[in-house]
Amino acid sequence: MPKVLNAPGKPQIRGGRVAGQGPDGPGVRDRLKPRDLDVRQRWPARDEILAVPDLLAGFLQKAGVGWKQSGAGSVGARSGAPTTTKLRELWQTHQLLWTVFAFAAGILANVQLPQEPALFPMIALAAGLFILSFLRFQSGKAGAALVLICAVVAGAAVMSLRTHHVAAPRIEAPLTASGTGTVSDIVTNRRGKRLIIGDISWAENHAGRAMPQKIRLSVPDTTQASIGDRIKFRGRLFPPAGPVRPGGYDFSFRAYFSGIGATGFSFGAPEIIKTDGGSYRLKRYLDALRADVSRRIRGALPAGDASALAVALLVGDRSGLSEHAEEALRAAGLAHVLAISGLHMALFAGGAFAAFLFLLSLSETAALSWPTHRVAAVAALLAALAYLALSGASVATQRSFIMIALVFLGILTARRGLTLRSVALAGGALLVLGPERLFYPGFQMSFAAVLCLVAVYEGWSFRPGGRFSAGAASNLAGRLALKGMTWGAGLLVTALVAGLATGFIGAYHFARIAPMSLIGNLLGMPVFSLVVMPAGVLSMVLMPLGLSVFPLTVMAWGLDLLVAIAGWTAGLSIHDGRIVPLAPMAAFMAVAALFLGLLLRGPARGLALLPAVVAGIVATTGRPPDVLISERGTLVAARDEDGVLRLNARRSSFGAQAMLEAEGVAENTFSDRRMSIPQLRCDAVGCVVKAYGPEGDGGGRLLPLVIALPKTPAAVAMDCRLADVLVAARHVPPTCGSSLVLNEKARASLGAVALWLSAPPERRNPEGEGRTGGHPHSSFMIRAGKQPDVQNGAEQDSRVAAAKSAPSTDRLAIKRIKHARSVPPRPWHQ
Repeated sequence: MPKVLNAPGKPQIRGGRVAGQGPDGPGVRDRLKPRDLDVRQRWPARDEILAVPDLLAGFLQKAGVGWKQSGAGSVGARSGAPTTTKLRELWQTHQLLWTVFAFAAGILANVQLPQEPALFPMIALAAGLFILSFLRFQSGKAGAALVLICAVVAGAAVMSLRTHHVAAPRIEAPLTASGTGTVSDIVTNRRGKRLIIGDISWAENHAGRAMPQKIRLSVPDTTQASIGDRIKFRGRLFPPAGPVRPGGYDFSFRAYFSGIGATGFSFGAPEIIKTDGGSYRLKRYLDALRADVSRRIRGALPAGDASALAVALLVGDRSGLSEHAEEALRAAGLAHVLAISGLHMALFAGGAFAAFLFLLSLSETAALSWPTHRVAAVAALLAALAYLALSGASVATQRSFIMIALVFLGILTARRGLTLRSVALAGGALLVLGPERLFYPGFQMSFAAVLCLVAVYEGWSFRPGGRFSAGAASNLAGRLALKGMTWGAGLLVTALVAGLATGFIGAYHFARIAPMSLIGNLLGMPVFSLVVMPAGVLSMVLMPLGLSVFPLTVMAWGLDLLVAIAGWTAGLSIHDGRIVPLAPMAAFMAVAALFLGLLLRGPARGLALLPAVVAGIVATTGRPPDVLISERGTLVAARDEDGVLRLNARRSSFGAQAMLEAEGVAENTFSDRRMSIPQLRCDAVGCVVKAYGPEGDGGGRLLPLVIALPKTPAAVAMDCRLADVLVAARHVPPTCGSSLVLNEKARASLGAVALWLSAPPERRNPEGEGRTGGHPHSSFMIRAGKQPDVQNGAEQDSRVAAAKSAPSTDRLAIKRIKHARSVPPRPWHQ
């Protein structure tokens, strides 16, 4: 008889009967609650699952990661179970989850490949592996390794197919163009209004080059165009920008998979030619509906952050929120309430479910004759669908809708809906439809938080005695106190787990953490959950009747309180939360360690230490770059003699902010981070920058790296002899003697460049002799116009000779180079 896996402390089920019961059915002590039977039904029999290879189990056991062997017949519910059984139990319990993880790994592997893989061989390989897996599964011989390999290859194939499918023309250089197109979307934020224009007919031929059929255009705020309008425009267009710094936000990647081939700005407001909407009628209607709801909310509430937050929560428009309020929410760890995700969807749909259930209970006929829970579930599912459409259907909202739909489907089918399996199903569906979403911060943070939360709550539900029992208290006051403690513990765990899961990812993408997020969530989330969202749901229900003023007023009061809590919590921290961006490997390993620590049981939790140690090593051994050079070659950041990163820009810009972000400092410190003499010297023919390492100039013993930015051919020729790094817009001769040459062609191929500096392995001149006449300072003196009057070429040649003879062990060397674009370029960087 096959063994049956059961949760700790639960009866075993064999042949449809509870172990130990008689043929006439269970006795009183043998009866199981329905939810226990549901849990049992979720676990497949052993002969129907795929076995984990014994090789992996043996390797882990030999490595010391395992459990004591208590006998061949023991099953993994106790600490004495064999390692193989533990791993088998882990695999068979969460097969779909591990398969989706493997699918995501294939997507990641595809993007990290040095060049684009061939599409049809990749699809053929994935199809062959799928057929093989299916046949072996039918014969009961399929192993976990085969299934996971098949999922990895399938992920890579889906990514290749998606890359090929969305390929569209892109411009290669800036140009001015005019044409007519259809507005497919409108994006409004504090930076202004942007139109996504598709189905474009260009007025010019552009020398026969293929022009994009979809662009993003910044337009004046007075533009009256709506979705579906046919407009005539003229503007300046640019290729989609790559990362401002290596590892930074890559708009070119997102633009490629959105079909956007150019961005730019219009010369004046576009002219509206046609307003019938065309194929965008539904989207146009929803956009008009969102705008109408926004107007009603703003009309019912006084202007301020409360009304702007109400609009953001109900229709997904954050354009009216002040920067001060948004920064306060972010510093307090409450910025997640701005993104309509699982919490909002759960509160909205859950509130609708409770409201419909209450209305049905008022009817005696419905209460006694109808399946009220199922009817309310259908109605709440339709309400969630309406909220999805009204809020703009972002990735996080799509994921949360799929999750809540599975919960309501569980009610309809009398099964448990919120499990790791349902999370995996939602994630897998979104990745199949758009595998590029794996690299979006919203997708990562949303699923990381949900996976960890479901894992910890499933652990509580399976633990014997782990649930709080309301019957443990003998009186009403005791039961209420116990329920309050349960709710408080749940809130604390939710804030802690979700904060950690999203915090690691936020530290990588945004170089920000919220030191007081636990306090902010403990104080703010009760207000949000019990006041703000219920009032918001009620206001949406009453808005068609014109009775939304009262619930909106209550919602605004709660939002004012929430912002006040955020401001007070943010003031408790002595740190602004800005850090050096976490390395991607460190962030991934940290989240993996957290998830495994919550998912695994007993001694198996020791496996979570491995990724935790790796995350700690990677995070503590890495350091930010010493030099950053923009793709255009005009913006340079380098360390001064004290090891402080400074910029050569005169005014702040998006690129300057991104470079300061890499150092973990705020953009408002730009004025204190500008270069000055002697680190930066400029004249009519170019500039020269001194670059030091993280420790400055090493106590005055190491000469700095010299970065030259020449503007004329004569300056290029001179700096080729005297500079270590040459950043030129013009042609550079192949005989250039600089260690690193970044001309226009090289920068177009590599993108932004980051350099890490270090002392040479061997230094022959530890005292730094010859500094005044050596290579770097001769370059500075000549290029900065500070050289004593030199009229003949002989003296200049002598300085060049002195530069050539300067020992290379006396100055900093380039230890590592990292560039922003892939080489050879992948399609999104072409």
